[in-house]
Amino acid sequence: MNLVHAVEWAEGHHRRGVYSPIGVAFHWTMAALMIFQLGYGWFLSWQPAGGDKLLGYQTHAEVGLTIMVLGSLRFLWRSQIGAPDNVDEDSLSGKASRAVQVWFYFSFFALPISGWVMWSTLPGDLPLSIAGVIPFPNLPFDQLSEQLQFTLMQGAATAHVWIVWITALSIPGHAGAAVLHYLIKRDRVLQSMLDLNGPEQPGVVGSAPDGGSTHEPPRP
Repeated sequence: MNLVHAVEWAEGHHRRGVYSPIGVAFHWTMAALMIFQLGYGWFLSWQPAGGDKLLGYQTHAEVGLTIMVLGSLRFLWRSQIGAPDNVDEDSLSGKASRAVQVWFYFSFFALPISGWVMWSTLPGDLPLSIAGVIPFPNLPFDQLSEQLQFTLMQGAATAHVWIVWITALSIPGHAGAAVLHYLIKRDRVLQSMLDLNGPEQPGVVGSAPDGGSTHEPPRP
């Protein structure tokens, strides 16, 4: 399956009002990783200083870099196919949903980058990698003065903490809004991220959102 066929296949799901399995996989994988990062980072912050804590932060940083790569791939995928038209983007809930999504994308990059800055100011030569596989270099902060390194560390740490708190508060708001759509508004917002069924008929690129008529590809 090439990119054109993959986009057509995903758009077939969108015409049914659901996300494609690729979009669903991106969403739940990154959601699980973000929740893990928040919990593990909080756990590490309470650990005594030492080698085990440093190794823990190494793992924490590497998972963050993995999230950044997945966020880049997810952004590229969304730029190609968009999303199901299940929410009125001009409504208050639509604008709030859009703002939360923008914040999540920001956090996918801001948290790993601020963590990368902090890691690069630490003494030692522990390497970083993406998902424990692809080597990732430290920033060349060892050539800077200790005072400047400390300033960079403090600035990155402050930014990291603020972004973590805002993201941690956004997650239950995001999940609560999805439940609200399901229980109160009775629309397909939540189902669109849970229903993996594709077009209803073999060979059909997509079907109408109401499950009625289908659209067959033009015949030569």
